[in-house]
Amino acid sequence: MDKVALLRAIAEGGAAGSVLAERFGVSRAAIWKAVESLREEGFGIEGAAGEGYRLIDPGGFGAVALRWRLDRPVAFLSRCGSTNKEARRLLLDEPDGGLLVVADAQDAGRGRLGRTWAAEPGQNLLFSLVLRPSVAPQLAATCVLAWAAAMAEVLDCKVKWPNDLVTSQGKKLGGILAELQAEAEQVRSVILGVGINVNQTEFPDLPHATSLAIENGEHADRAELLASLVHAIEGVSICGAPDLDPWRQRSHTLGRRVRVGNVEGMATGLRADGALIVDGVPILAGDVELLA
Repeated sequence: MDKVALLRAIAEGGAAGSVLAERFGVSRAAIWKAVESLREEGFGIEGAAGEGYRLIDPGGFGAVALRWRLDRPVAFLSRCGSTNKEARRLLLDEPDGGLLVVADAQDAGRGRLGRTWAAEPGQNLLFSLVLRPSVAPQLAATCVLAWAAAMAEVLDCKVKWPNDLVTSQGKKLGGILAELQAEAEQVRSVILGVGINVNQTEFPDLPHATSLAIENGEHADRAELLASLVHAIEGVSICGAPDLDPWRQRSHTLGRRVRVGNVEGMATGLRADGALIVDGVPILAGDVELLA
């Protein structure tokens, strides 16, 4: 039976098991079994005699929860090596944009420059979204900046050039790893891999990391947050070069003294192609170190 439809029916006000069984054309035992599987995803569902099932906690996270929240197909994996790797594999069978891969845990998550991305299982957001911006390959980096700014708006945080989501104090909330497939004059696809620290509260080996739970003092509904982030990313208007003003307004890099490779100076601007301007020198790639 369609568990998403069952969840919607319960969320709309609930109903007795016999009523739901008749509605979905199954036995009451099948309804009970389906409700138990929803509970296993983390949904709080009460079932009282004479009152039917009621949704008291919508904070589930799993295949049904994500389809319910996002109202779209989602490739959900309880564990994988890397969501970007899974997205590349699935692209062979799903050539269109909009493919979304979500994992509850990763064994081989990666950041930029081959770094590992470690995240406590069941606590964070780890996803890859396939996008197809109609731009030339040289503008792909600007799209990633625009998508990062859109996510920062949802999270109410800052962006650090080129691919980090940080607090106003510079602590890292999340990172982005974008993988480009392009032809000579046109981007074929961008796999936007995102890792966000949501409900994890301890980072023993990462002193500069933090999470939404630490910063906000409360547990976040990961499925609801993911739906907001995906909506924001796909809502970015890209007709040629995207508008980078939202990134500039959210920047934790501009106006600060930085070091990028062998270049040291004041980060004074962001060029239209996404290059960071440091004392007049345009930098297209590298890691930014903020200096005192």
